[in-house]
Amino acid sequence: MEHGQPNQNRVIAIDAIRGIALFGILMVNLLSFHSPHFLYGGKEDFYDNGSVLAVIDIFFQASFYPLFSMLFGLGMYMMYERLQEKGLEQKPILVRRMVILAVFGLVHGIFIWYGDIMLVYGIIGLISLVFINKSSASLKKWAFGFLIVVTVIMSALSFGARELLDTINQAKINQSFTHYQGDFSSILQQNVNDWVYMNNPFQWIIIFLNILPMFLFGMMIQKRGWVRDLSDHRKDIKTWLIGTFAIFVVFKVGPYLFGMPTWLNSAQDMIGGSFSSIFYFLLFLVLINKRNVSLITRILSNVGRLSLTNYIMQSLLGVLIFYGIGFNLYGSLTAFELILVAILIFSFQMLFSYWYVKYFRYGPLEWVYRSLTYRERQPMLKKGD
Repeated sequence: MEHGQPNQNRVIAIDAIRGIALFGILMVNLLSFHSPHFLYGGKEDFYDNGSVLAVIDIFFQASFYPLFSMLFGLGMYMMYERLQEKGLEQKPILVRRMVILAVFGLVHGIFIWYGDIMLVYGIIGLISLVFINKSSASLKKWAFGFLIVVTVIMSALSFGARELLDTINQAKINQSFTHYQGDFSSILQQNVNDWVYMNNPFQWIIIFLNILPMFLFGMMIQKRGWVRDLSDHRKDIKTWLIGTFAIFVVFKVGPYLFGMPTWLNSAQDMIGGSFSSIFYFLLFLVLINKRNVSLITRILSNVGRLSLTNYIMQSLLGVLIFYGIGFNLYGSLTAFELILVAILIFSFQMLFSYWYVKYFRYGPLEWVYRSLTYRERQPMLKKGD
């Protein structure tokens, strides 16, 4: 059976996993907010604690944005099912939704933070509609195929362009520090420069081949009914848990055991990160899937319900904490201190979300997004308030 709608507890579980994914994304994004960590080479030089970076690399880096991508694909197919049940045209509404998300991402990426992912999601979301009516078996084959292609490409580049990839552009690094510690115009100029740098055609090809498979895996999971009828699919889920955990260990932990060989470097993120995200999803789904939803699950689900608002909030807080127009901590914290900052930010978001959903149906940005998608002003306050 490939159709249906999850009950309320299943929705809470998905929102809770989405909340967890937001925390994982924040952990990695703070490295880039704090310094040009993933830009212009020399990323290890910005931090003095290799052990902390290793923990982030193994358990967070390239694992939680694929998890969020998978949830996006799953949610998109859930919406497709709901629209179908209501007798509404699915694809026109989904196309409009993706275009609006892409516009949000363009504004966010240029004017707030260059590391935006919404533009990518909007565009790849449009492309993924081509696959939405395919069977779960077909989606799995396409997803595996895309991941193999991107891994081969990146592994070949690791050998053929190793010297170029290892180049450190010290002038660009110095410019980042000068501008992000400066006034608003300097920060905006540097952010636009970094956004253009991050959105080059080659980068888009790699992102497309890396994120689209996770959208497809998300659709596959929803079509197979793993979320809706978990108890009926325990054998399949157990098999996937064991398999993805094995891949997680080999490709995410393996490089640290074998001295970071070049052939394993790209596969660590492309294969290890992608399958660790599936492992995380299934593990959290099994742990959260209880008849009586726990308080921590509800708190995390509130964060996930406001995922768009909380994602943008993380960017705004990053600007406030690290850039010259705020506390100006750019380049001045250790990796361990950044973990503490991530915990503080996410703790605030849990408290904020817990309070907010008591009174409002949607987050402020979710409300705008939904109203534009359906071309109708949505009710904001909960009934009785």
